[in-house]
Amino acid sequence: MKEMGVIATNENQLTLIYSSNTRVGRWTLSYLEGIDKPYLAIDLCKTKVADTQWVEIAEKLNVSVGDLVDKREMEIEVENTSDLDDNDWIKVIQKNDKVISYPIAIMGNKIKQIINAPSIMDFFEVDSAGLEQSPAEGNTLDIERTTDDETFIEGGNI
Repeated sequence: MKEMGVIATNENQLTLIYSSNTRVGRWTLSYLEGIDKPYLAIDLCKTKVADTQWVEIAEKLNVSVGDLVDKREMEIEVENTSDLDDNDWIKVIQKNDKVISYPIAIMGNKIKQIINAPSIMDFFEVDSAGLEQSPAEGNTLDIERTTDDETFIEGGNI
């Protein structure tokens, strides 16, 4: 298994850190494969993310490293996880990629943990242009972007 170097923070390319061993990870990747935008997919079951990068990712998301972990997927016998520090959580992540059940998307300065696969589209400035129009009425649909420099992702982490 190779270790990943610097995380790409290109404004024109999305980096997805995911586990192909999780449902949300696979579904999120399938959304990316269905659009014509550049992306880098980092599958945690094939490539390790460096320990310092996990700390940096958590800091950018304003959470602790332990908050990135889906505790239901842990393969260790720990009743009380409050005693675990960042180093302990990183060891858990490095030993079991499934604990990152929610992929992490990074594009430029934007970063978000993807809870449901369709929310990956928020990174590509998809808005609702044309929804109020009806082709059945003989109208030509206007599907041009109607908003500028606005993001609609909840949580303020983007």
